[in-house]
Amino acid sequence: MTEAVKEKDINFLIEQFADLKESKKIELPSEYAERVRTLPPELTPFPGPFSYNRFPYFREIVDSLASIDPIKEIAVMKGNSLGATTAILETAILYFIGCEPKPQLYITADSELAKTSIEIKVDRMIDGAGLRHLIFSQTKKGKGSEDSGDTKTSKQYPGGFLYSYGSRSPARFRSNPYPVAHGDEVDAYPEAIKKEGDVISLIRSRTNAYSKTRKILWISTPLVEQTSKINVLYLSGDQRKYFVPCPHCGEYQDLVWHGVHEDGSVYGVIWENDELFNPKIETVAYKCKYCGGLIKNYDKPGIINRGEWRPTAKPTNPLMRSYHISPLYNPPGMYSWEDFVFEWCECWDIEHNRLRDKEKYRSFRNLKQGLPFTETGTQLKYERTLTYKRTGFARGHIPNEMAKLNSGSVILIVIASVDVQKDKLFVDVKGYSANGVTWSLDFFEIKGDTADFNGPWDELEKYIGEKTFTSDDGHVYKIVMTMVDSGWNTQYVYAFASRYSSGIYACKGADYLRGGETFKLFNKSTLDSIALQKAYHVNTCKMKDKIYNALNNSVWNTHELQPPWYPNFPEDYRDDYFKQFEAENKVDEYDRKTFRYLRTIWKAKQGIPNHAFDTYNYNLAALEIFADSYCREVLRLPGLEWDLFWRDIKANPFFES
Repeated sequence: MTEAVKEKDINFLIEQFADLKESKKIELPSEYAERVRTLPPELTPFPGPFSYNRFPYFREIVDSLASIDPIKEIAVMKGNSLGATTAILETAILYFIGCEPKPQLYITADSELAKTSIEIKVDRMIDGAGLRHLIFSQTKKGKGSEDSGDTKTSKQYPGGFLYSYGSRSPARFRSNPYPVAHGDEVDAYPEAIKKEGDVISLIRSRTNAYSKTRKILWISTPLVEQTSKINVLYLSGDQRKYFVPCPHCGEYQDLVWHGVHEDGSVYGVIWENDELFNPKIETVAYKCKYCGGLIKNYDKPGIINRGEWRPTAKPTNPLMRSYHISPLYNPPGMYSWEDFVFEWCECWDIEHNRLRDKEKYRSFRNLKQGLPFTETGTQLKYERTLTYKRTGFARGHIPNEMAKLNSGSVILIVIASVDVQKDKLFVDVKGYSANGVTWSLDFFEIKGDTADFNGPWDELEKYIGEKTFTSDDGHVYKIVMTMVDSGWNTQYVYAFASRYSSGIYACKGADYLRGGETFKLFNKSTLDSIALQKAYHVNTCKMKDKIYNALNNSVWNTHELQPPWYPNFPEDYRDDYFKQFEAENKVDEYDRKTFRYLRTIWKAKQGIPNHAFDTYNYNLAALEIFADSYCREVLRLPGLEWDLFWRDIKANPFFES
């Protein structure tokens, strides 16, 4: 072969290779979702073909999961009412089923939530995308659900499988390696699991076999700053925020609820108030950080679609990308800036510029700002609690005329609670009028050995069963529900509660309950072992925070109705009763070995009685348990709705005429 022929052949091959087209185009998760997803009307205000045009800020996040992106972990710290679960988490799961099939691990707070997420969200998503034909057993075929590859906690499909578990079941998700892991609601994970370690590390370890290609998505609403896992994950990434241009000056900025310049001027969401300090809804707007121009909620599509994610920090983990997003970015038709203002007014006293309700503020910061709440140490002051004594309100009497004038209704229901000690029972009886305004009707002790059934228990039974309260307008009240603390002489408390089929329940205090719940039913195996149909764990930290807020921060202008949960004590309660609220401090708790912050708790001072604080706590919990059951069983609601509960029992109070 001559040199000329060789050169001709080489040139021919070069020309042929130059004409070759790219053999494969990677379809991004957002592109795939827009091609196949359809949203059902029962799960979204925007049913129909799915599109990121309405939520452009979610596109970059979900596309970070594509194999062409080198990032290994993505953390999303968010508020609620955003659509983030639909746009990010569900799309990610769908993508690794139908477009780039891989084994997936999905971990959420608990096993029941894991099942619910699969049944309500994942199954409907699969059906809406037309992928049901892909879900079947990849190993064997059978008629039973165990062989089908399609269960409440797992999905099998060509090229992979999805397994869903609660965060407290590490043994279950320890068995397989996974190239893809989804951590949902990570702030509700336990701090650590005995002999296992922390859940975040356990999930990461399940992906170690795929260390070069793995993808881990962390997504959660934050809770308490000192223990927030999603906040730690967010801070270890590049802390991206979504910057949007002002329509007036064009300057880019991230949207915040409230910002303050060095000169004291403010930006963020602003509004005007009327003469009664109620917000004038038509004035709500967003004030630009740079030019002071006003942006209305309906202007958001024009600025959101031109927005971009910008990192605001150098990541400690170079392979992690982190994002923060709140409902401030919601498109019109979802939770709006006006909604923000109304919810803010429930937790903040605008007239006096101070906190109105700590629990509502906690919720606002977590759910609406998408930021963790910082716990701080504190205690109640005896002098402050004394100010809630009411002249003309006597112990053992129901002051309905006063209640109607001050709270807007008569007393609607009477609840009792009992603190059990070695040699006595402390009984606390409270009545509640509209919106939880609280009237302490009686507080006394029954002496006797609480490990002796012939002692104080029979006297307590007689009191609960026979005691009546007559109001000044002629109504007769009986105790509707009683909660008995089982922290002391536990078996005797259980035996006492077993005398009743309903209305009297044992409870056990807990510094915290997962997810911030007020109460939680004992698990079934425990109830079976103690022969009770119902018994409850009570979140004492949450309830005592509520009491603290009521006793320390409640402000009542006497020409107005008392605010929700305002406390009223009889004028003849002795000083030693009020001093019991000084018996506890709220303090930070640290691990003794590592000095790592654990949580903030209410801690009793040694040698000072705190029975009034404890019984107030159990009384409020009993009311909430009753109200939750009432809403579900009588009003046929999916859960507790305080406004609807008070409205209904205001029309149907628990007394005899």
